[in-house]
Amino acid sequence: MFIIDMTTLESDFIIKSLTRSKANDIRTYDVNHQMSMFAYYYDDYIHLKIRRYNDQRTSSRDWQEIQTAGFIYPDIELNKTEDIYMDHEDNQLHVKLPYSIYKRNDK
Repeated sequence: MFIIDMTTLESDFIIKSLTRSKANDIRTYDVNHQMSMFAYYYDDYIHLKIRRYNDQRTSSRDWQEIQTAGFIYPDIELNKTEDIYMDHEDNQLHVKLPYSIYKRNDK
């Protein structure tokens, strides 16, 4: 399992999405070259959106696979799921996580 931070490569997407989503920050990731994962930072929680590439069906098994990483440095604890739901229409898995005790130095 590898998760690559793609945030610096997708600055245009992030600028547009910050306005639309009203999130405080957004980070983007590539997961095993099979999925995209977006982390939206809100005041009280982190919201993850996960979607498989190439119109492959996204499922809760994808979240179980991502959770094996345990932690995304510096502040996303993958094993503290508060809520999870599947948006079948958009083929996206949504996960709500609490903030970890760790904080990012760049914010």
